[in-house]
Amino acid sequence: LDARPATFRSLQGWTATLPLAVDTLDVRRVMDTDAVASAYPFTSPDLPVTTSDTAVLYGRNTASTSPVVWDRYACDNYNSVTLARSGAGKSYFTKLETLRLLYAGVEAVVIDPENEYTRLADAVGGTVVRLGAPGVRINPLDLPTSAADQPDALTRRGLFLHTLVAVLLGGDPDPAARAALDAAIVTTYTQAGITSDPRTWARPAPLLKDLVAVLACGDNPAGRTLASQLAPYVAGSWRSLFDGPTSHGLDGHLVVFSLRDLPEQLRAVATLLTLDATWRRVTDTSKRRRRLVVVDEAWLLLRDGEGARFLMKLAKAARKHWCGLAVVTQDAADVLGSDLGRAVIANASTQVLMRQAPQVIDEVADAFGLTDGERRFVLSADVGTALLVSGNARVGFRSVASPTEHTLITTDPAELADTEEGENEPC
Repeated sequence: LDARPATFRSLQGWTATLPLAVDTLDVRRVMDTDAVASAYPFTSPDLPVTTSDTAVLYGRNTASTSPVVWDRYACDNYNSVTLARSGAGKSYFTKLETLRLLYAGVEAVVIDPENEYTRLADAVGGTVVRLGAPGVRINPLDLPTSAADQPDALTRRGLFLHTLVAVLLGGDPDPAARAALDAAIVTTYTQAGITSDPRTWARPAPLLKDLVAVLACGDNPAGRTLASQLAPYVAGSWRSLFDGPTSHGLDGHLVVFSLRDLPEQLRAVATLLTLDATWRRVTDTSKRRRRLVVVDEAWLLLRDGEGARFLMKLAKAARKHWCGLAVVTQDAADVLGSDLGRAVIANASTQVLMRQAPQVIDEVADAFGLTDGERRFVLSADVGTALLVSGNARVGFRSVASPTEHTLITTDPAELADTEEGENEPC
């Protein structure tokens, strides 16, 4: 709409507002139905009704109290981004959507830095991988047992091991060390009876300590130096994550990678192993089904080079594998302040904005194309209230959970304390 002031025509302007059906200003404009409807909001905006299998109840419309039901798998891509300040209810909403997608048969993988999804996983029979806990290991040399669509899996594993070693060392090795590492990778797999023949990939994979032993026993001085640099991860105080075969099966309808127990020295490499395991799960063509990868507190990954590149790769390629990526973060600056973060937003058809801090509202409004009314909405939104943005569809809603769902997903310390006291009371 264009506002046209009635300059020097105050009497005509006042007369035009009277219920006389007389247009004394005689200002006309051709408008379509949608524009007229937005100018006269006698009805609240509601989403089109959907009855698909993967449609999820997000909550109630803040204007009409009608149900807001959304199906991310009916959009152009299946990705979502949820931005909110701390305490606005973003993790609560994400856990609620994940739980309801599990009802619909969607497999979910969660990267959980703060141990917030473990109660949910335990309640629904999911798998919790507590990285950093005693006896929990991931073998970086594991190969896929199904090679139907991955004839180059051994080569890809070798390239991944180069990346892993670079992360362990805190930088890329020199050319001589890289050459020694490449030769040692081939030798290590050969000694385990694994070759380029996919039929051998079902054999037990070698371990990181086997690779280090090959480097240490070689004639190449660069290889021996590299072996000494990797020694703390196979024989020292940091060996627990790699000291044996993978301890948990990563199959199941819900897999949660809990990163809270990790020491700071192992966080980068453990995150890399988690992302690698997640990517292999997503690209597994032997079991085609809808999947969802949830990355909570995504700002932790966006600060890391490998983590940011993984999110970018998954955001662009997930749809090809019938998978959606849910990025959840409280730090809008980390997402909007980098090209990778903006690319993740651009590849998310479902965008959920909860309460925002005044310091970042201008950036958020520019990135998501918010109107003045929508800016005010997300600045003053109550806990659990959000603005759903997807193309031309925009609607405010308040998430609603049943008492049972609320018990599984709440992180309120007072409520958790009351629940624990109730469980410990004698019968």
